[in-house]
Amino acid sequence: PEHSWEEDDDEIIEFNYTEPGALPGTLNIPDDALPTELVLIDYGPDVAHTTRLANPSDCRNVAKPGIMTWLDARGLGSAQVLKQLGHTFKLHPLVLEDVVNVPHRPKVDFYENHVLIIMQMVRTKESGSGVAGEQVSFVIGKEFLVTFQEEPQWDSFEPVRDRIRRGVGTIRSKGADYLAYALLDTIVDSFFPVLEAIGEELEDLEDEVVECPTRATIEKIHRLRRGLMKLRRYIWPQRNVINSLIRDGGELISA
Repeated sequence: PEHSWEEDDDEIIEFNYTEPGALPGTLNIPDDALPTELVLIDYGPDVAHTTRLANPSDCRNVAKPGIMTWLDARGLGSAQVLKQLGHTFKLHPLVLEDVVNVPHRPKVDFYENHVLIIMQMVRTKESGSGVAGEQVSFVIGKEFLVTFQEEPQWDSFEPVRDRIRRGVGTIRSKGADYLAYALLDTIVDSFFPVLEAIGEELEDLEDEVVECPTRATIEKIHRLRRGLMKLRRYIWPQRNVINSLIRDGGELISA
């Protein structure tokens, strides 16, 4: 779902939570969620392969030493596929529940054999001013990473895929935690075009205030202020997520 400060001046970001009394692990798939497509990239120091999968159980290299498996689940609309994926990677039932429960407050949860990270990516709207949010989730295992993209058409991961394909830098010799780090970096980078767009709007508004202020100018100031507060609600909790990874990373998250 998109959240714009133009569509509703009083809109507040409301992060979703599971209904009281629901069974743990219940998947509440949004009605407008896109069908789930699975793209597997498995790689090592000397090899990299990309495959589109029909079934999560086709991830045959999950337990193969020396091979990193990155499964990108694009879209959250296929409950059966997501359940099969959870079974293949032995994910805790609450992981999938949090993944499909959008929008979810950014957080990190540590399980026995994997780590769940939920982030919010922001972008400018295609038309008009304002921002939209997309939930992106990560599950880090010993030699695998599963990513879940709510709206894959706004994917920001292509620079990392290109580094893997071409063997640029050290990414092929690193583990799942480094891959997650590289992908999280692209999400943080996506904040800057939004901030630049807001900066340009502020400059135009400043000129208007100096040269020809009207009652409409006051309304623009209030709208922009509310928009900045909304953007802060998207971004600020993610600082706590990163700090938690630094502080409590455990065996799956290296320094």
